[in-house]
Amino acid sequence: MTSIGIDIGTTTTQVIISDLTLSAPAYNGAASVDVLERRVRYRSPIRETPFAGDREIDTAAVGELIDTDVQDAGLTATEVDTGAVIATGEAARKDNAEALVTRLAEHTGEFVVATAGASLEAVLAGYGSGAGARSGTDGSTIVTVDIGGGTTNIAVFEDGEVLQTRCLDIGGRLVRFDDDGVVRAVAEPVRRCHPPDCPPIEVGTKRPEADRQALARELADRVFDAVEGPPFDEATRALAITDPPENAVDIDEVVFTGGVGRLVSDLDIDDRDPLEFGDLGVSLATAIRAHERFDALPVRRSAEDIRATVIGAGTRTTTFTGRTIAPAAELLPARNLPVIALEGLETADSVDAVRARTAAAIRAARNRRDITGTAALYASNVGPLTYDRLRLVARGIAAACDARSDEPRPVILLTEQNCAKVLGQLLESMTNAGPVMVLDELAVTEDEYVDLGTPVAENAAVPVTIKTLVFDE
Repeated sequence: MTSIGIDIGTTTTQVIISDLTLSAPAYNGAASVDVLERRVRYRSPIRETPFAGDREIDTAAVGELIDTDVQDAGLTATEVDTGAVIATGEAARKDNAEALVTRLAEHTGEFVVATAGASLEAVLAGYGSGAGARSGTDGSTIVTVDIGGGTTNIAVFEDGEVLQTRCLDIGGRLVRFDDDGVVRAVAEPVRRCHPPDCPPIEVGTKRPEADRQALARELADRVFDAVEGPPFDEATRALAITDPPENAVDIDEVVFTGGVGRLVSDLDIDDRDPLEFGDLGVSLATAIRAHERFDALPVRRSAEDIRATVIGAGTRTTTFTGRTIAPAAELLPARNLPVIALEGLETADSVDAVRARTAAAIRAARNRRDITGTAALYASNVGPLTYDRLRLVARGIAAACDARSDEPRPVILLTEQNCAKVLGQLLESMTNAGPVMVLDELAVTEDEYVDLGTPVAENAAVPVTIKTLVFDE
């Protein structure tokens, strides 16, 4: 498969195109489909993100850049199978960010997904830097700190798995300057973390270097607090994008990535012009490098820094279902399906109990999240995988789905257990709701979304992307 990663960031826009080699189907159809190898085919130049004024991304300019990259990689849009378009940092908050990534996803390939979310960015940067894989090989706990133009996204990997994410409104472009050092833009998070002994930074003013350094030191304090906590300082919590974790971890290694992360690794950072990029990037990197807690941490330089997120987006966003599934060709591909988790089905001991829990979960999710279209139900555990048990569960889910609307709707069910083929056949025979599709060996959570691609491996497995959409928050 050919996969594309597109990262539209606060400062830069990057594209990575990769070739994914999949495992061959087993003769008995039982083995799962895995990605055996990820090879980067093409890396775009690192270019400034084009904006049209202060409130919008220049959609046409971004589209032209990506069209050129696909052509330079020797491909056409129809030859791209999967991947992700990610708007990160301040770019994700522009008025037209959602429309832009959706347009690019539809334009660039048949199954390119549009996605965003600071936690996902943290995970992708961790994988793209190589830290996630190294954590699995070494059995170590590695913290990756991805600092870009608008956000700092931290991921904690333990034994190769994501343990936590910690994301802050901290980046190099929170304040921008013109060639004379006059402030021309100030992002809102600066108001929440301004050093108490400095006057507020206002547009149109020229601030002495000491004030810039004081702000950079304050931001660096927040970064280190986020890396080493919990507990977290209230000033750090005020900048948190996601809920900070409650459990502390013992750190074996820290890796800095992103544009500012690359500057942190520059041994000659003290010799650079603080306003080299017209923002706080150099000052922030210098403050992190000079911080008294920097030398106390086991910092390791990453092989990939500024490209870490886009590499992760282009190589790590796609997973696969099991191969004993019940797909429905008329429902594929499908994008942006909200996940509704069916909790406690494994303890439901009757058809009525399964029906009631399923109906309550659907009703609560639709009310809380305003879900009106097709959703993906998710049952992590349905109980023992016996025929009688699966039949009971299928009858309960079918009853809940049949009763929820006068209009037939597709029934899409995801499960972590390997039971999709039988459960799908049972559901199809019991429901009048609409087409039925059951996919297994997937782990998702409430509030996530899934994209489902067209089947691969002799139509036995479906590529899946799990994501978080946050444009409306």
